[in-house]
Amino acid sequence: MPNTPEPGLLQLLYLYFIPYWLFRDVSHGDQMLREQNYRYNREQRKYLPGYLLKWAILCTVLLASHQLARELTVLVPDWDHLFRIWTLFSGVSFAVGVALMSNIMVAWSFLTFIP
Repeated sequence: MPNTPEPGLLQLLYLYFIPYWLFRDVSHGDQMLREQNYRYNREQRKYLPGYLLKWAILCTVLLASHQLARELTVLVPDWDHLFRIWTLFSGVSFAVGVALMSNIMVAWSFLTFIP
């Protein structure tokens, strides 16, 4: 029996937060394979609201972190650069999270309402 390596932390985080690994590509293969993959994807859509909830919670935390970093920038002027980097990182991460949430919502809507 071959030894399979345990997934690393980054791979586990990817599997926990990114839903794309659940779905199959429907743009390749013959017509029957594409229809089969589309039916499979429609069955997998039930997991998308859970991923949306994870990202909504994460985006809420990132937005709160952004606000905290902005307030700390004013309160502790000696560490101005550190807090500005923290503000930038949390703001950009929040924007990426919102974009991913909109992508998840569109995918769920498409798989739910388009026959």
